[in-house]
Amino acid sequence: MSSVLYALLAILILSVLIVLHELGHYLAGRWLGFEILEFSVGMGPIIYKHKGKHTDFTLRAFLIGGACRFNGEDEAASDGKSFNAQKVWKRFIVVLAGPFMNYLTALVLAAILLLSFGTSETIGTDNYLLVTGVEAGSAAETAGVVEGDILTGINGKAFADYDGFKIAFDAVKENETEVTVLRGATLERIERKEGDTTFIDVVPKGGETTVLQATDIRDIRTGNNRLGVSLSIAYKSASYTEYNVFTAAIGAFPYCGNMIKQVYSALGNLITGKACINEMSGVIGTVSVMSESMEQASVYGIADVMYVILVLGALISVNFAVVNLLPIPALDGGRLVFIILEMLRGKPIDPEKEGIVHFIGMILLLALIAVLMVSDLINCFRG
Repeated sequence: MSSVLYALLAILILSVLIVLHELGHYLAGRWLGFEILEFSVGMGPIIYKHKGKHTDFTLRAFLIGGACRFNGEDEAASDGKSFNAQKVWKRFIVVLAGPFMNYLTALVLAAILLLSFGTSETIGTDNYLLVTGVEAGSAAETAGVVEGDILTGINGKAFADYDGFKIAFDAVKENETEVTVLRGATLERIERKEGDTTFIDVVPKGGETTVLQATDIRDIRTGNNRLGVSLSIAYKSASYTEYNVFTAAIGAFPYCGNMIKQVYSALGNLITGKACINEMSGVIGTVSVMSESMEQASVYGIADVMYVILVLGALISVNFAVVNLLPIPALDGGRLVFIILEMLRGKPIDPEKEGIVHFIGMILLLALIAVLMVSDLINCFRG
């Protein structure tokens, strides 16, 4: 499948997630007796219209996003059928239903992910550094390091993981060092099962420890030490857990809970200045990440593509839920703020004033979208 087709698939997935958000508003509105004028899929000119008994269902030219349009949604209550004439608790549920549908979508995708692929987790940080390539003319080649060697020590000191290797190698002050490798060994998996979890220990079998002398390790261009090897990391201990339908449904809650924490952490970093707006993605950036991830996964087969779709679909759904609940005018969270104020005051805010606030919020939101779009385009051109 070409890059263009993966991009189109990413747009379709993103559009479905947005439409599901609007479907949440629609289903809650129908259940509570609201008058819904239109439920649309896509944006732009109408290319197909079905006139239902209560609602017009439309398909629009640009298949990205959708909308659920209520009667009198942004107006003063003109009659008993208008949105703002409905009881305050009903309006609260209808507005909340969109983000709730996003969260429910994330739970379903997470449950399918756990049921289909399970979860794997590394135990501790200890790992093996397996040499997968040696650069021609490098210090490693001169020393005699070959593909398949396992790095185990620098200057006679053993290390447990990649970080330990890097610290030890960077600390070498001379322009040469001893490199200890385990040569001719094979890494074997030892498995033991406890319930639905399989614990895996990777141990080297056979081989011989060899001490090599690496010279000219200093990179004259950067002044840093450089060995000149490509490495593959194999963790010494890990676990793999399988799920059934029940445990996958239960496990989806903490899985999505961790995603929610990540979203709030990213928002907190943005507010505190630990992250900048360039690290945020708009629609273009999101589509780009999704399509690239699916294309890279396709090398390993359709199962890996489905894995990427489920992971990113759940993550984006969680993002939609969290962002839409932020107390920002024009978003569901901003509308909920006015509804809560109405509950506390016992009477609604002047609809004209609320409309002005949401209008300003919409202008600012569109400005942010435009900025993110420009940022996405710049990042795309930079590769």
